[in-house]
Order: sequence, then C-alpha cells, then structure tokens
Amino acid sequence: MSLLRSVDSDEILLHRLFFALKPSAEAVAEIADVRGGIGVARSHVLDHRLHLTLWSLDLPMTPTRGLVDALCAAAARVRGPALRIAMNELVGNGHVTCLTPGEPMPVLKTFQRKLQLAVADAGIWPNRGFRFEPHVTLAYGQETGQRRAILPISWRAHEFSLVHSLVGLTEHVDLGRWVLEG
Repeated sequence: MSLLRSVDSDEILLHRLFFALKPSAEAVAEIADVRGGIGVARSHVLDHRLHLTLWSLDLPMTPTRGLVDALCAAAARVRGPALRIAMNELVGNGHVTCLTPGEPMPVLKTFQRKLQLAVADAGIWPNRGFRFEPHVTLAYGQETGQRRAILPISWRAHEFSLVHSLVGLTEHVDLGRWVLEG
C-alpha cells in the first residue's frame, strides 16, 4: 500500500498531517479504562489512534510527496530527550473529551517549539490558529461537559511520528518516525 495513496471519497472531510507522540502499551490500557468511564459519545478514539498532537496541518487533498519529504527532513533535524508525558485531568466540553496535564510540561513545550521551528524553516506552517495545548483526545460528541482529576497516567515517549489522517474515515497512516534520545 502506498503511504500517500490518493483517496477520492465523499466521506473524507480532509487530509491531516500531524506530528505525534503515542502512548506506551501500558498507558493505552490506562487511558482505555478512563475512556470506558466517560459515558456515551458520538465516537470514541480507538486505542491504536490515541496520541498527543505536536503540530498539525489540514489539506483539502492528498499531500504531495514533496511536502511529506520536507516534513520528514525537518523532523530528522530535531533532537531531544525521551519525553515524560503525564496526564491527570479529564476535560470535556460537549464536543470533545480529552486527557490533559494538570501542570505545565516545560520539556515537552521546548521540544514542540524546536519541532515547529524546524518545520517553519522548511517553509511549512501549521493550521491557522494552531496552538500547542498538550492533550490526548478520548471521544467526540458527548452531550455534556465535564472536568475532573484522574489518577495520573504517564509514559515516556521514546519517539515521535508523522501521521497522515484521513479525517472522516478515521484512518491513520504513519509516514515517518524519529527516535528521541535516552
């Protein structure tokens, strides 16, 4: 299967390229337990699609090989330590329900900024209005909002990846991965 297959479907709302940190298998199990307790939603994010978005770009059509190559080259220039991710709050606004950190994560923020600058140096900018706010999305379309503390869920991210999401088909295709040190 081509990593950049062309898809022509009325079901696709758009193509999204994003850099992500994915939780460990142990963290996925803990996240799934929390997700199981949030109640009814239009859709729940499946285990294999759980991630923390570092940078995102929406496109109306299949991304070009040149764009993907440029993003991969920019990512390859970014160095950083393995990142400790900790989520300890469940937040939902009736549209989206997420896990968030209850406190600032300066090492993660510094790494994200380095990645964003490397991509900008390649002449590529994220979605208009993109702001990095660390979270892991659990579900979409709940009828009510919620906010509560949870037992901390943490993992050490040893790599980050570039993902092509076929929004509307809920399909993720990994386009590249880069190892973090330590």
